Amino acid sequence: MAGVAKVTLIGNLGRDPETRYTPSGVMNVTFSMAVTRRWNDQNAQLQERTTWFRITAWRRLAETMVQLAEQGALVKGRQVYVSGTIESREYQDQNNVTRTSLDVTADEFQLLGSRQDFEGSSGPSRQSGSGRSDSADYGAPSDIEDVPF
Repeated sequence: MAGVAKVTLIGNLGRDPETRYTPSGVMNVTFSMAVTRRWNDQNAQLQERTTWFRITAWRRLAETMVQLAEQGALVKGRQVYVSGTIESREYQDQNNVTRTSLDVTADEFQLLGSRQDFEGSSGPSRQSGSGRSDSADYGAPSDIEDVPF
């Protein structure tokens, strides 16, 4: 029986997107994404834990992200919604320590946050009043505030 590991993330870009091409010419865009969870512990102290993900988008979704980055709408710090498949990968760092990377291949993507958050720095972007990017809506919830989590 086949399985699937799907993930839905809302977080912030940890770095500006990078565009690459495979040897056969297929475009992909990668960026890191930080998802921070906050809660109060037993002593009512605010706790915080950030998990980092490496996001990769391919083909048409990658093209959309490049357009948004060129408009100044998809930059480090920007809040986004990403849905896709997740896989963990082990690698050796520079000090020969084994690390684990959480890699997500994006199927869906949306810009979040208010239009004013990023409009002033690079001119107008193509966002609707709800904070969604019409050009980057790939079936994600139409109103992210209705998502039950």
